[in-house]
Parts: sequence; C-alpha cells; structure tokens
Amino acid sequence: MRRPALLALLAAMFLAGLAARADEVDDLVKKLNPPPRFEAHKPQWSVKKQEVVFEGRKGPETWQFWFVRDGQRVVAIMPTSGFHGGTLYIQDFRPGQAPTTVPFPKERWHIDTAVGTEIRTNNFIPDPYGTTDESYQWQVDGARLVLTRLFKGEAKFQRWAHNTKTAVKVDARNVIVFLVDPQLGYVVDATYDIWTDQPPRDYEYSSAATSGRYLLFPGQATCYRHALTRVGSEGYSGYACNHGCTKLHGGESCRDGGFVSFLNDVIGWSPTLALTRGGDAKLIVCGAHTDLDFILPWPAGQPRADGLKHNGTPRLRCLALPPELTKYVWDNMKLLHAGEHRLMVRLGQIEDFEEQPLELTTRQRGMPWNAQVSDQVARSGKRSITFSGVSGHGDPQINLRPNTRYVCEAWVKVVDFTAEQRKAADEKLQADIAKATAAAEAAKARGKKPPAIPQFVPAGPAQCVLSGWTYEWSPHVDKPVETYRSDPAGPGDQWQKVSFEFTTPAWGPFVQLQFEARNCTVYLDDFYFGPADGKR
Repeated sequence: MRRPALLALLAAMFLAGLAARADEVDDLVKKLNPPPRFEAHKPQWSVKKQEVVFEGRKGPETWQFWFVRDGQRVVAIMPTSGFHGGTLYIQDFRPGQAPTTVPFPKERWHIDTAVGTEIRTNNFIPDPYGTTDESYQWQVDGARLVLTRLFKGEAKFQRWAHNTKTAVKVDARNVIVFLVDPQLGYVVDATYDIWTDQPPRDYEYSSAATSGRYLLFPGQATCYRHALTRVGSEGYSGYACNHGCTKLHGGESCRDGGFVSFLNDVIGWSPTLALTRGGDAKLIVCGAHTDLDFILPWPAGQPRADGLKHNGTPRLRCLALPPELTKYVWDNMKLLHAGEHRLMVRLGQIEDFEEQPLELTTRQRGMPWNAQVSDQVARSGKRSITFSGVSGHGDPQINLRPNTRYVCEAWVKVVDFTAEQRKAADEKLQADIAKATAAAEAAKARGKKPPAIPQFVPAGPAQCVLSGWTYEWSPHVDKPVETYRSDPAGPGDQWQKVSFEFTTPAWGPFVQLQFEARNCTVYLDDFYFGPADGKR
C-alpha cells in the first residue's frame, strides 16, 4: 500500500474511533438499559424547504424553513436566515410522537416564540452563503439522514459570539446526522471539522436550549430542572428552572463527555445536549432566556501547509433522556440552592405573596423583584410587599401573546414620608446630582459625550402608580412602543386598587413592568398581570 493511501486509511480509522467514543449519556444507557421502545421503527426521511409567514412589527414577514420529516411527521425545522438561521429545532425525540403540523407562532419568530430543541449547523458558514440551497447537502443514507454543510474561502463574520474584524480564511465541514436509536429515539449527531487561519481562543458551537424552558405564564413550562455535569466534579449538579436560580449562574461548565439536560419528570423525556468530544466546555448562562452556550477551547496544534489551524473536530449530540435516565439524574443530582429563597412575582395568577419569598428549588416561576416581603401589613392573608422609589424586575423578558387584552392591577396602601424622610430624599437627590455633574466634567475632559444631569425637584406629593411599556427587542436600548400608567393612589388608611389595561398588536411585543412609590412607602398586595380573560 502506498504511503498516502496508508495515511488516509489511518486517518479514517482514527476519525472512526473518535466517532465511536461514548459520552456520559451512552454510559447511562449501558448502566440502566432502558427498553428499546423504537427498535422496530424504520424512518422514512425526507427534506423540503417551505415558506412560513409571521407578523412582524412592519407587517407580514415571509421566512424560509427546511422541514425534516419522518413519513408525515415533522422531526425538525430550520430557518435559513434571520433569528438563528442555520439552527435546527428538533420538534420531538420520540418516533411516532413528532407533530404532523408545527405549532408555529403567528407573531414574530424569536427566542421566546421559537419551537423545539436547538443544535447549530452553521459554524463558520457565512450568513449570506447560508441562505443558499447549495449551502445544504442532504442525503438519505440507509436509516440515517445526513446534512453536510461546507464552506471554503474567505469571509468576515459578524455574529453574537463570532466577530472578525477582517475576512478570515476558512475550510469548514459541518456534518449533521439524524438517526433513530432503539433506546433514545431520534438523535442528532453533529461534528464540526473546521480549519482557519485566524482561530479564536475559544468558540461557541451551540446553545443548550429548548422552548418552554423559562416562559412565565402558567402551563408554559416544559422542564423543571437544569442538570449539569460540572468540570472538576463527579455525578450531576443543577438547579431549578426559575429565574431566581438562573440569575445566580452567569457562568457554568460542562466536562468533556458530559451533558446539559432540561429535566422533565412529568412526561419523562428530557431534551439534552451532550458534549461527546471537544474538551471541557465553558457554559455562558443567559439570565434573560436561561439557555447555556457551549464555549469550547481551540486546541493548539501545527498548521497545515496552507497555514490553516484545526479545531479538533468537536462533536455534540442533541437527544432526549428517556424516563429511566431522567429519573436517575433527577434522583441523584446535587440540587443547588436548597433552603434559599427569593421574591419572584408570579404572573397569570393572583399573587397574594403568602408563599413569598419562594424557595429557589420550586417548580414555580416568577419575576425576581426588587422589593421586600412584609408580614406587618396585608390586604389578604398575612403578607404583602413593600418598597419606596421604583420597584421592578430586570430579566427575564415578558413575552406577550398577539391581539390579546392584558390587565395589570394591584391593591396598595400608601404611607406618606415623614419630614425627616423628605429631607433625606432631597439630600440623596442632591448627592446624585453632584456625582452626575462630576462624571459629566470628567467625560468632557476626555472628549466624550457627557451624561445627562438630573434636575433638583424637591420631594412632592406622595403617590403610587403601576406603569409599564412595550418594546420590540430590548428594554435597555429600545424606545417604548407604548407606555401605560395607572391612576395615582395617594396616602390613606384604606387599601386602594390601581390598574391599567392594554391590547397587544399582532406582532407580539415584550413588556416591562414597574411599581413607583414617590415620596412614600407603599405596601402592595393581590397583584395580577395577565390576559384580561384569565382567572382573577
């Protein structure tokens, strides 16, 4: 055998050995041996591109999606452009259970309305090229469906986690394989074989994310715990799928061969992203949307003859833990934040604060809120919340249904400031103005645009209002689309009801809510925010 042919054979054997390497999901399957529920299933793969129309802020928007079907059932969809273009959304991991019709939103397609469990196909594939049909090579290979995405050339990348100042040379091969495992059901196996002349120190290959993982209104939850295989530890760790926990985990990790799973002990099947090969991963946890981004190191190595350097061919598998594995991980994980509590205001129901602050291990979800729980004053039960100034939430975003009437209401008791408290409020405002003035002078000295300086307005009448505003993408940079305010409530011994209502447009905005207590202390009870036809 000639030397080049021998080297090629050895390389193929090496890659085959890597591909056969098991991850910790495989280890669990061998240990627990769940029943081969899908042993007799013979997939009938087909792929077709279809148009889907959504209602955008400026009117109808037509998007192109790939539909991956097994017979008449839709196993996965993938937009070719726009929000997460090139990301597969697996609809169901159980053969025979995937939908025949995808429950697409009528409003905008975005991170809150997307349907399915994610895995990316477009690493180092330029965005404009990624919209073309030649960027997708589909092939049915026996019982497998194989998607190959190739790019060889120069491109500049401007993505959330991959930005290059200049064009870089790339030779990329992303291979995505759909198969039916007799015990796991549908498995999507992805390898990313990439060469480039300007490799990043590390790279985000995909996110662990599934729809319904964090949505706030009753009935929207699809999982109840995040399970992690942390670097430097054994077994499983994790935390409840509520924003009180997520805000404590801006950074996490996943050991090589481990996984991240969204545990659902109700239906038993838990969407999972397994790191089969690639090194220990840094996980960036999104406080707004609770997805976990897999950041893998770019290994050191000698460049090939054309100067391009290799990424080591990371491999990820998107799958679902069957009920036996879900129960084992659930029962044997170290549940973080046991015994801890946090105020998380619940939506879509009357929040009477009797259970607040909620345990951080709870299945319940709410908005982490900057107020204090009080057991001194209450309209109903024994508890309310109390605050002065502006009280509200940061993350997560509250996604609203289109063409729906919403109501925001609460009962408040307003306690006027004393003379001493008014004096303290004036002094604080004067100190803030002095600090802002100093910052403005410093900015001018550096040639920068100075920040705005607040005006001094002495403490005035005591009043409380509920307020909110809708926006398109970000409450921090977007101008409000619409703003809403209740009538003010003033001081008094009696509880007063404050409220506002509004109807959402067809494109489905987000909303930011806040309570305002001007020159007073407010006790607030029996709060409701949700559809006007909801139970109140």
